Amino acid sequence: MFRKVYVPIDNSDISDKVLTEAIDLVKATGAELRISHVVNLEQITFGIEMVGVAELKDALLNIGKTLIDQVKAKISQSGVNADVKLIENYGSDIATLISEDAREFGADLFILGSHHLGSFSHFITGGIAEELAHDTQIPILLITKHKQK
Repeated sequence: MFRKVYVPIDNSDISDKVLTEAIDLVKATGAELRISHVVNLEQITFGIEMVGVAELKDALLNIGKTLIDQVKAKISQSGVNADVKLIENYGSDIATLISEDAREFGADLFILGSHHLGSFSHFITGGIAEELAHDTQIPILLITKHKQK
């Protein structure tokens, strides 16, 4: 059985479903849970001396902190204990950051959401879940938006 579950989240609709599934699994197994959110600050670090960049950085971090606060509230209501972490990214590959944090935590399961963007959107945006699947030896439970028929 899994003992340490790692759940990276973003501001998407699927993240709430992923979090619910993670809570249910942790309740059923007694596993430890770490939830992370990466705030990608790469696009603003090159122009740090420009007017307004500090405010933009603060705004992005505040959005991330708001998400983390919402997650903490949901975790608290569920009765589950979790380590909830905000990761600031200044140019590293997001999947690599998540993978490294999961290894440091000792994770033996990822729970990830899949956005099902379609082939063109996926080509343009890539996919963190797909990158992690290629980058890690940790098993992955993939949660999708599709409803069962």
